[in-house]
Amino acid sequence: MTPTAQRLVKVGVVAAILAAAAYWYWSPWLAIHQMRSAARAGDADAFSERVDYPRLRESLKVQLAAAADARLGQSSESGSDIARAGAAFGSLLATALVDRMVDALVRPESVMRVMQEGKLMPARSGRSRDRSEAPSDPEGRSDGNAPGEKHDPIWSTEHQGVNTFVLYARRAGQTEDRRTALVFERRGFASWQLTEIRLPAL
Repeated sequence: MTPTAQRLVKVGVVAAILAAAAYWYWSPWLAIHQMRSAARAGDADAFSERVDYPRLRESLKVQLAAAADARLGQSSESGSDIARAGAAFGSLLATALVDRMVDALVRPESVMRVMQEGKLMPARSGRSRDRSEAPSDPEGRSDGNAPGEKHDPIWSTEHQGVNTFVLYARRAGQTEDRRTALVFERRGFASWQLTEIRLPAL
C-alpha cells in the first residue's frame, strides 16, 4: 500500500470514528424527533417501539401512590385510632384505584400526547374556567393565552450520566419544579426508550 493510500485509510478511519461519536452523542435528540414524528402521524406501532410501558406504568403508580399516602397521612395526624384505621383503609383503596387508573391511562395515544403537549392528562373541554381558577404569575396576570388558544410547552433537555437523558416540559410562567420530566434510557449503542414520566409535585 502506497503512503498516499495509507493516509486515505487513516483519514477514513478517523472520519468513521468521528461520525459514530457524533451519532452516539446526538442519538437521544434523534430518538425524540422520531417519536414526535410517529406521534404526529398517529403511528402507534413505530412510537411504541421506543417506550417501555411496564416501567412507565410502574413509575407513575409509585408517584401517585406516594402522593395519596402523603395526603392520607395528613388526615391521620390527630393520632386517634379511628383516624389511623381510616388512613390504613384509605391507603389500600387508593393503591387499588391508582393501579387501575394508570393501567387504563398509560396507552400509546396518551403517551404520544405527552410527547407533543408535555402533559399526561388532556386539556379540559367545555366552558372555560373562572378567572379565579386561571393560573397567574406573582403579579396577578394570566398566562397570556386566550380561551381555546393552544398552550405550547417550553422544552429543555438534560444529560444525566451516559445512559440517561431527560426531556422537560413546562408552561410559560411555571417554575422549574412544576416541570414534567420524560426520562429516556440508552439501549445498546445509540437506541433510546422512554422508561419514566416524572410528574410535578401533586
